[in-house]
Amino acid sequence: MQNNHQAMDELHRNYRQLMEIQRRVGTERDISRLPDIVMRAVSELLGTDRSTMFLMDWETMQLRACFAQGIEGNAIVVPLRMGIVGASILQRKTLNIVNAHQHPYFNSSVDDLTGYKTDSILASPIIYSDGTVLGGAELLNKKTGRFTQKDEGIFATAVQRLGKLLYDGALDAQQACDEMAVLRGHIAFDRSSIFVMDKAGGQLVALYSEGIEGAKITLTVKLGIAGLATLVNQTLLVPDAHADPRFDPSFDKQTGYYTRNILCIPLQGSNGDALGAIQAINKLTGDFGEQDIEMLTNIAGIISIAIENAMPLKDSDRQFHSILEVLAASIDARDTLTAGHSIRVAKYATGIGSLMGFTETDLDVLRVSAILHDYGKIGVDDCVLKKNGKLDAPEYAHMKQHATITNDILEKIYFARKYRGVPLIASSHHEYLDGSGYPSGLDKNEIPFMAKILAVADVYEALTADRHYRQGMAPERALAILEEGEPDKSPINQETH
Repeated sequence: MQNNHQAMDELHRNYRQLMEIQRRVGTERDISRLPDIVMRAVSELLGTDRSTMFLMDWETMQLRACFAQGIEGNAIVVPLRMGIVGASILQRKTLNIVNAHQHPYFNSSVDDLTGYKTDSILASPIIYSDGTVLGGAELLNKKTGRFTQKDEGIFATAVQRLGKLLYDGALDAQQACDEMAVLRGHIAFDRSSIFVMDKAGGQLVALYSEGIEGAKITLTVKLGIAGLATLVNQTLLVPDAHADPRFDPSFDKQTGYYTRNILCIPLQGSNGDALGAIQAINKLTGDFGEQDIEMLTNIAGIISIAIENAMPLKDSDRQFHSILEVLAASIDARDTLTAGHSIRVAKYATGIGSLMGFTETDLDVLRVSAILHDYGKIGVDDCVLKKNGKLDAPEYAHMKQHATITNDILEKIYFARKYRGVPLIASSHHEYLDGSGYPSGLDKNEIPFMAKILAVADVYEALTADRHYRQGMAPERALAILEEGEPDKSPINQETH
């Protein structure tokens, strides 16, 4: 029994240390300063001399320090395959090293340059949930000796959470679920929800609502505990919900659920504006207390940052996609025979991707690639592009250049990280599995998988769409042609591509 109490006390101590890191993060609204705040906090709480955080530069295969405690300017660049932190990234695991100068992975160049003496190192990779390596972090010289297993867990958790914030800058439903799952491990409650303020509609919209996943939940901001906490910007602790006149029982009546007690924390922006609220419902043992408030408040700080960062990102995302629509429309304006082709290809391609279980990120990349796949037609002569009928051999050779032009144009555009593959995907939709396609003659193993989906969607749209000189095929006939193979070489495809 004593051992169980000791283990529980140790668990709570670990969690309080993580909560202290999150508390400090929750007071900072400039996401660029988070590496400094988190790494200094971790270093202080775990009793180390120095800490460093590196971000991965995939173009040069180097690690670049975005924070280096004790080194002015943070100007540290090391090859991925050198040093302890590089080894932890390559091995995808935390490395706990003592007597660093005797370890074969250790890179002594920084010590040689600065005169610092590294003894113990705790290094952890920063890996996003989809497997993307973002970088790595390390703690140097534990003041009480070597790093412990507890230190490893706290450090790895802290840097992974920091990595999520730096990579996304915003909160989605899955990350909200992750945050609440962590909280659940230390506050035993039945359900939780995160509501985001929709000022235009005067409503709270559920970003995450446990127990009723998949349903779109909206609440009037003037009703209920979550709405009140948002409006008055105060933490509300409700020990007996149905006896409290501020509680709105309508949701319980609709679902048959019984809300007993509630802890609700407002979400605030950097200027104090209301962003929404986070609430935990029905503590499993007794009532919510001060320690629960502290823990939920720390989580609220993290979620507030992510929601606030999501606002400009959403505006930027809407702007980006609206520009794509304009680009597609510019092709439509030149080639009225195939107006709407790219948008329809995007619809078919993402439908295929959805059926194959693509993530929302992958579907977004596929959609962008589809919308841009024919943009190179801007460089095709009108007499060829607008010809009302089958192309002859020279005309078809000229038309085929649009794939190369697509790649050349898109390669000059700076795409965000997740869209870096768009130029290759978009320009490869006429590659054939046997290597006889264009523009690069890629074979089946070299063609991007998303480009293969684009090829299918592209031909299906061409076969089923109406043209001035013919009616579109029935879907069944188009699918039969696709199943026969090599539809891209068919005469009907040459008419439209």
